[in-house]
Amino acid sequence: MLSRYYLLKSARILTIAVCLVLAAVSCGKESDLHWKKSADGMVLTDGESLIGKLDIPNAEGISHKVRIETLDSATFKATVTFKAVEDMDSVRLEAGFVHESESGFWMIPAVSYNGNDWGRGKEPKGAKADGQWRTVSFRRTPIPGAMYSEGKRYAVATWTEAPKSLKENYSCSLRPEENRTDHHYLWPEEEMPVTYANRDHFEPGWRNQMPLKKGETVEFRIYIHLNPVQEGHRSMRPFLDKAWELSPKPQVEIYSNDKLWELGIRYAKESLWAEEGSYKGFSIGLILDENGFWRQRPAWKYEIGWCGQNASYAISMLRDYQKTGSKESLDKGIATLDTWSKCGLPNGLFITHYDNILHNHPDGALDACNLGTAAVNFFEAYDVAKECGMERPEYERVAYSICDFVVSDQQENGCYAKGWRPDGEAIYREGTIGCFLVPAMVEAYRRSGDQKYLDSGLKAYRHYISELNENGFTTAGALDTWCIDKESSISLLRSAIRLYRLTGSKEYIEDAVAISYYLSTWLWHYDEIYPEGDNFTEYGYHTFGATSVSVQHNHLDPYALYWVPEWMELSDLTGDPQWKEKAEAIWRCGNQFVSDGTLEINGHVRPAGSQNEAYFECSWGFSTGDNGKRINDWLVAWPGAFRLETLRRLEGR
Repeated sequence: MLSRYYLLKSARILTIAVCLVLAAVSCGKESDLHWKKSADGMVLTDGESLIGKLDIPNAEGISHKVRIETLDSATFKATVTFKAVEDMDSVRLEAGFVHESESGFWMIPAVSYNGNDWGRGKEPKGAKADGQWRTVSFRRTPIPGAMYSEGKRYAVATWTEAPKSLKENYSCSLRPEENRTDHHYLWPEEEMPVTYANRDHFEPGWRNQMPLKKGETVEFRIYIHLNPVQEGHRSMRPFLDKAWELSPKPQVEIYSNDKLWELGIRYAKESLWAEEGSYKGFSIGLILDENGFWRQRPAWKYEIGWCGQNASYAISMLRDYQKTGSKESLDKGIATLDTWSKCGLPNGLFITHYDNILHNHPDGALDACNLGTAAVNFFEAYDVAKECGMERPEYERVAYSICDFVVSDQQENGCYAKGWRPDGEAIYREGTIGCFLVPAMVEAYRRSGDQKYLDSGLKAYRHYISELNENGFTTAGALDTWCIDKESSISLLRSAIRLYRLTGSKEYIEDAVAISYYLSTWLWHYDEIYPEGDNFTEYGYHTFGATSVSVQHNHLDPYALYWVPEWMELSDLTGDPQWKEKAEAIWRCGNQFVSDGTLEINGHVRPAGSQNEAYFECSWGFSTGDNGKRINDWLVAWPGAFRLETLRRLEGR
């Protein structure tokens, strides 16, 4: 009998084959892609039908030649070599592919999804600023210089090879017009007419100046991938497959899992533990005081989930007690959970920030991200506490109460809220963030058998997954942003995997694949290089495997540690090795700079187990010309909590 693995793999191959046949039929025939010379230069056709052309504007004092390689039936590599025929003090070179079609959807991954029209943030909106086409540095893109446009018949993706020297740094510009969409690359690097410098903040654009001596050359190596347009933005999948296949996959050395566990527990106990009034639990993180010493952040500091991750840390403490017999771990874990278990409100809601209790702020917002995290974790905490010999029925009651309230408040279309006031009034409902409550609903049904939880969770899940399939993105996961992002998708992915485990229905595997491709548009496929003296060069930070936060926050972080178990499981379920490969890349990247207690960064020795939150890979977070710190000094709680939680979930793999 064939193994389950090979049955699943065969089913997946058959599904892909059927999709390709259907795509070809939808275009009327199988594609016949060819390059040919014309008066306009090199054009790409499907039979006699024009798809697009290479566009290489003439530059004074510069000659160029083009070589096109066919990598497979859908992927080409165009190498454009520019050569200076005289000495040039300053050069501006362009090359690109003109997709001869209006775009129904376009994307610069991690930068702009159809122009970023969704949301209340002030990140770059549209393809133009001040009437000029935007240009953005390749450093903002997770696949170097990646751009994607869905035309009437074909989806076109272009990207480049990562620069091997600083002199090769370049920019990209996606220009959707009425009857064409230009994928353009520019050298040297620039961001014009403005640069997105910080959250909701722009500064005047900048353009590097680069001379060329007679005979010197500059090469653009542009990958061009085509796929027939498919519903649900599935056309981007083969492009993302190919980009991952072609990407180098460096492996950074990190501590062993046992060492990472030990350091994570130490950080929680030695640096984050806090007792204040009625509070016993963990601080949200450490900052530097005016004298350069680490101290717990003095305000807005105690949170059940999101950045504070009190419940997750508490469960890890109980697991540490089981692993090591540490009574201190048991005591701190139970004390934390006991403290937070008293935060339930009569209507079923839950106070997510203990600061509101300590400082008598009764009107603080209660967000879906924290509430969903609290419910899932309190269900697990009940089980783990019982394994430790501690009966805590109140932990389960907290989780069920949150679920009961959310069921009663659910909208007819399935939507939950993004946040509520303590009296139960919904403050806002926009965004995918409400999906953080779906895993809790699935777990409530699994434990109780009460159909209302499954009915509610499915209704919400279908609402949120349909938004992803229709829009091509998810929204508003990060609590300090209101935009297209990656964080909101983790709840969708986790929901899909849990629903598959519960029902065995393959539709949820297909959903998980769709979500994972979207998440891949935020994943760094390469290592960027930086000049000597730069923060990243000084400490050896590797960008491969990092993820960008959102279109409003253009920096990297290790948040993707949170979905490593889902991608490991998805790889098993589909037989597709890329999800495991990506999970391993995320794990290695996300465990850089975990301090052993002697690590010094930016002139300060970091406490054992600590790690900073943000890595500023591009000019976001810097004023123009500022070569400041790319590695920030906010030693927040959540990366350690995610690391420990992932180790818990992957134990025995």
